[in-house]
Amino acid sequence: MTAGVALVLMPAICAVSVSAEEVRTWTSADGKTLEAEFVKGTETEVTIRRESDGRQFTLALEKISEEDRAFVKGKLEAAARPAEIENGPYFEKFSGEWEKMVFEDKLPFQMYASKKFKATEKYPLAIYLHGIGQRGDDNEQQLGGDVRNFAKEDFYGKRECIVVVPQCAAEQTWKGEPGDNVIALAKDLLEKAPVDPDRVYLVGYSMGGFGTWALLAREPKLFAAGVPVAGGAQPGIAKDIKDIPIWAFHGEKDPTVKVEQSRQIVEALKAIDGKIKYTEMAGADHGITGKVFSDEAMHEWLFAQKRGAEGAKE
Repeated sequence: MTAGVALVLMPAICAVSVSAEEVRTWTSADGKTLEAEFVKGTETEVTIRRESDGRQFTLALEKISEEDRAFVKGKLEAAARPAEIENGPYFEKFSGEWEKMVFEDKLPFQMYASKKFKATEKYPLAIYLHGIGQRGDDNEQQLGGDVRNFAKEDFYGKRECIVVVPQCAAEQTWKGEPGDNVIALAKDLLEKAPVDPDRVYLVGYSMGGFGTWALLAREPKLFAAGVPVAGGAQPGIAKDIKDIPIWAFHGEKDPTVKVEQSRQIVEALKAIDGKIKYTEMAGADHGITGKVFSDEAMHEWLFAQKRGAEGAKE
């Protein structure tokens, strides 16, 4: 690509511009190359700044390589996203209060997010799956108890995030359609809310603990970490979740979900060097969420996890 190749000197309309862009190799349609940085672009042209002398050129997209056209398209989409988020279904509900919503007329959920959040930034997403006693369609019962700790000032001030608490329909479990809807909701939030794709967390208690194990195995590339509490899973899923940081909790004397339900999957993960932490609470029964969700160390550990990073083990 030379200084005179396919120059279009007309001003760009509705261009997106970026400062201090990294220098990359651009290739013309006929195979010539140029080291330059992206300056701005539209749907029909791109302006680049040559590294050697700082000279700018505006080129028709049809005159550059398919890879370069894709790069420009990505820049345009990234620039448009904040406006889409601000006008989307979620951002207006960032109020600093629990807000009731329904996903695609299928899944009731409540969401908590700071009213100070910005559409141009990205935030962790924590999804909580409740136990069997909170099933229904009132979009209220699932918030009962200790999940509210995620939004308490003492915790939230240190680890601001988007908290989503869906409600499972009566007579169903998170392993069925409600679980499918949770996955779809998480992906919708990734697309339409300011969510950090490397910091999506799944937490669940009892039936929700089983659901946490199941959904981690179903979508291992979606979640950065999981905290299943008083749940369990078959050892056969260990290979699917070995790379996900998981901190499991169970009461030693749990009469509702036997502690062996957690022990078996924990041991299977340890056997293949999985990223597993396990806390078995001596003498504790099924109702351990108060201790788990008020544990500063658990919150600190969870929000330190990032997808693709090394997870902490015992």
